[in-house]
Amino acid sequence: MNQSAAITRTPSSTQARCMQDMIAQLFPELTPQECARLASASRTVTYAKNEWIFSEGESVGSADWLLSGNVELLKGSMAGKNTILHVVREEHFLDHCVFFGSGTAFVSALALTRCSVLRIDAKVLRAVLTENAAFALRLMKALAIRQRMFINKIAVSQGKISVRRRVAGWLLHKERVSGSTVVDDGITREVLAGLLGLSRESLSRQLSTFADDGLVRLEKRAIVILDEKALRRLLED
Repeated sequence: MNQSAAITRTPSSTQARCMQDMIAQLFPELTPQECARLASASRTVTYAKNEWIFSEGESVGSADWLLSGNVELLKGSMAGKNTILHVVREEHFLDHCVFFGSGTAFVSALALTRCSVLRIDAKVLRAVLTENAAFALRLMKALAIRQRMFINKIAVSQGKISVRRRVAGWLLHKERVSGSTVVDDGITREVLAGLLGLSRESLSRQLSTFADDGLVRLEKRAIVILDEKALRRLLED
């Protein structure tokens, strides 16, 4: 982890109250007492673009909740070739190893943009999870979604999903999550290509093909879905 990351501590009662209020807003399932416990065991950390937040195999004693920015999760080595598994956006935990693993990071996390992270002591968070079923269920649902993403990534890496299905599936997923036909993901095409297990050229060709066929419209900073039904049919082929 890059030691130059800026850490904001919460020494005063006013700051502690602000931390508690923020946690209550982020996790509405928690009681005021649980929010106070987490607030006393939390701090905010900021990272510049391209800074490592943690590395694969590193011992982790806290859970990182992304407050702002985009973070890339990679499998591999910082000194060698990495495979992009997922891009985490705000209001999600970066890694779940502190809940169900040995406390060793399964992946590496790299800040794609300037990021702000809420760092919560793992022992305190696990204690709260054992006492609050609604909070635990929320976390389990998030884990299930991410597991499905990782399984799809494995299938992609083995060549079991065609290029057009990968791109069509991603577009439909983003439409479903955002509730909009305008896909503005906030990441570069290079990162998106890596996320889908493609070269940038392959991604560009497929998007251009979709545009030529009238399925999407390519704009400078967004992709507009024009024919959702046609994209869904591609997934069924």
